[in-house]
Order: sequence, then structure tokens, then C-alpha cells
Amino acid sequence: MKFQSIQALRGIAALLVVIYHGATFEGRLISENGFQETPLIGGLFLSGYAGVDLFFVISGFIMVWVTQDTRPAVSSSTDFLFARLVRVYPLWWLAAGLMVAYGLSTNVLALLAPGGGGEAPVRNSADYLAKSFLLIPQAELPVLLVGWTLVHEVYFYCVFALLMLAPRALLPWALMAWGGVVVAASFAGLAKPVATGFVTLAVHPMTVEFILGALAGLLVTSGIRRRGGVVTLVATLWLTSSLCLQGPPDEHTLLWGRVLLFGLPCTALVYGVASLEGRDRVVWLIPAAAGAIVCASLFQLYGLNPGSPAEARTQAVTVAAACGMLAMACVLWAGWLGGMNFPRRMHDLGPPLRRVFAFLGRTGDWSYSIYLLHLFVLGVLKMAFSWAGQYDALAPVFRVGAPGLLDNLVFLGCGVAGTLLAGWLGYRLVERPLTRGFGLARRRIFHRRQDMAAVS
Repeated sequence: MKFQSIQALRGIAALLVVIYHGATFEGRLISENGFQETPLIGGLFLSGYAGVDLFFVISGFIMVWVTQDTRPAVSSSTDFLFARLVRVYPLWWLAAGLMVAYGLSTNVLALLAPGGGGEAPVRNSADYLAKSFLLIPQAELPVLLVGWTLVHEVYFYCVFALLMLAPRALLPWALMAWGGVVVAASFAGLAKPVATGFVTLAVHPMTVEFILGALAGLLVTSGIRRRGGVVTLVATLWLTSSLCLQGPPDEHTLLWGRVLLFGLPCTALVYGVASLEGRDRVVWLIPAAAGAIVCASLFQLYGLNPGSPAEARTQAVTVAAACGMLAMACVLWAGWLGGMNFPRRMHDLGPPLRRVFAFLGRTGDWSYSIYLLHLFVLGVLKMAFSWAGQYDALAPVFRVGAPGLLDNLVFLGCGVAGTLLAGWLGYRLVERPLTRGFGLARRRIFHRRQDMAAVS
């Protein structure tokens, strides 16, 4: 069974990261054009890096779900690890190779520094490039900066493959022991904001997000799917409020802060939507979405950012969350009332809502390509807007920072549309063919070996 709701969350996580980086490119364009305008992308979207935390939780959940019927054996463990690594590396090598080609042609890695103001010089040492392409932790970030998350993913897969050698009944205890080691290492002062080596990678607090997702997966696979609707509503409002409340990234945020502020509600959200879909009750996602939209929209109207005073952010989040809760209650009441009095009209709402849900699920399918390719899209878009914005006739649309919102809206719309298109193309032309090809090789290698072992 493929969870469409989990795929939808993947798509949302990818878009959060896209908009987060889009805010930086928008700010650079405004500055380069000589304006002082506040970027349109602000508020909770400046905490959009939390999409990574959601990815990690989902990853832990999926690992448990896809291995629920797997017997503990070396062949099963290597089969799993092969399947996961060929899912990660080929597209990563393509994206990283494109970045190296760009860097060698321009001598800078400007597209790879969305959080900074300058250009990063090209590192062309064989050791650096080898570690970047193999996703091995090192002092410098990979050649394509978003690859730092894949370094964590590969580590998760390797450890989980080892855990698969033990009986399934021991997995909950093994996961909790793994988490205990991470917590103990933090108390010992071994955890660092950025994993620059194997030790700091192994004990990074974000590992706990993967573990939490895996524990949520164990609950769902064990049939423990209670109060999925309520959990989803609470988790949605909790996560949206956390995005609004988060302050500027600092050492605390990069360690346990993001686990507590984002990892916990993401875990609850993944458990909630999976429980709902398992019971065919995804209709609860409608009031959840309504509450999130109202909460986020009201916070945006305050004009606050992570750098705003904590007291102001807290007050705004309190009002926004209360209104979001009220919106959820209104949608639930309207749904009940409509179902009682206008069942046919309520039924007619089903097809368009299912199409929206299906589209979000498809963006989840494209999410890996979106994640790896979005900086290229935004970088090319920035150059295009810089060129077109030089002409006065095109200034209202392409000169970002000019009076009015049209230029900002067009840049944001083109950025999202462009990354979705790139994600779709990457998935259709690269990911899906490679997945099918490696899937065939996987069956020939591992399933034949298992058949031979069974015969002997």
C-alpha cells in the first residue's frame, strides 16, 4: 500500500524548502536592483527549512513500513540497502555533476549559497569532490549544498539495514537505544550544529527525527491507529504555529531546537495522516488544511519574521492559532450540517477535492527531483529577471523590488511553477527509468539469491 497522504506531505515539505530558498533569491534581486523593499516571501516561510525535518520523519516511517514483512537476514538487509542507495545516488550524481560543470565554467558556486550574501569559490580537490559525490561527511558542505541532508539519509539507511539483521520484535528497543545514544552524546558535548565527520554525523540530534518517524511507523504497522483525525488536527496546527514562532537559526535551533519545535509535530502529523488513510478517513484533511491556511495567513498579515521580537511573534501566533482552531471547528460543523441536509451537494465536492489531493500526491512523487533541482531553477530565474528588469517597459513585472506586488508575485509564481516542472521532468526522465532499471537488477541479484538459498 502506498500512502497518498504521506506523498502529499512530501510534496508540501519540498515546496516549503523551495519557498524558503526563493525568499533569499528574491531578497538578492531587490538588493541588486537598488531597492529597500521587504521581500514578499516572509513570515512562517522563512522557517521553511523545516521541510527537511518533515522529510526525515517521513523517511523513518517509510523504512519501517516497506520492511514490515521482511525476515531478518543478511540478504534482506543488503536488498534493502541496495534499493535505498540506488534511489538516492544516481539523481544526486546528476545534480552534483551539473553543479560542478557550472562551477568550473564560472569559477563560483553562487547557486549553492542561498543563505549567504557572497559567492563560494570552487573547491576542485579530488578528496572534496569524491566525498561530495559519495555523500561522506566532511568539514565543507557538499558541492551542491542541499546534499548535506542526503549525507544524513545515507547514514540512516546504513544503520537501519544493520537493525534489520535482528528480529523484528527487537526493533522498537533498538530504535530507542539508538536514540538514547544520541541523547547521551549531546550531554557529553559531542553533538555539533553541522555534521563534519562520522562522529558528529552519528550523534546529530536530527537522527532522532528519523527514529521518531520509525516509531510512528511501528505504531501504524502494529494496527495502533487511534484518534487519527484529532491527532492530525492538533499536529497540523502545532506545526503551523511552530513555523510562525521559530526565531532566527542559531546553534540551539540547528541541534535540539528543530527536533522539539518541528520534529515532534511532524511525527504526530505523519502518524495522524497515515492512521486516517489506513481507515479511509482522509476527509479529516479538509479541516486540517483550513486551519493551517487560516493560521498561516493571519500570521503573514502581522508582517513578522523570525528576527522580530519573540513577544510579538508569540502574541501573533496565539491569535493566529486560535483562529485556525476556530476555522477547523467551522469546517467540521459545516461538513456535518451539509452531510445531514445537503448530501448531494456535499458529494459533488468530492471529485475536485480528490483531484487536489491527487496532485499533491504527485508532487510527493517528484519531491526528490524538486529538492535537488530547485536551486538551479531559482538561479536561472534570478538571472532572467535581472536581465529583463533592465528594461523600463518590463520593470513592473521583472524588476523585483519595484513599487507594487506584481513583480514579487510573478517571481514567486514562476519559481514554484518552474521547480514543479523541473521536478516532473526529473522524475519522468531520470528517476522513474532508473528506478525501474535498478529494480530489475535488484530482483535478478537478490531474489535469485534468495531462491537459491531456499532450494538449498
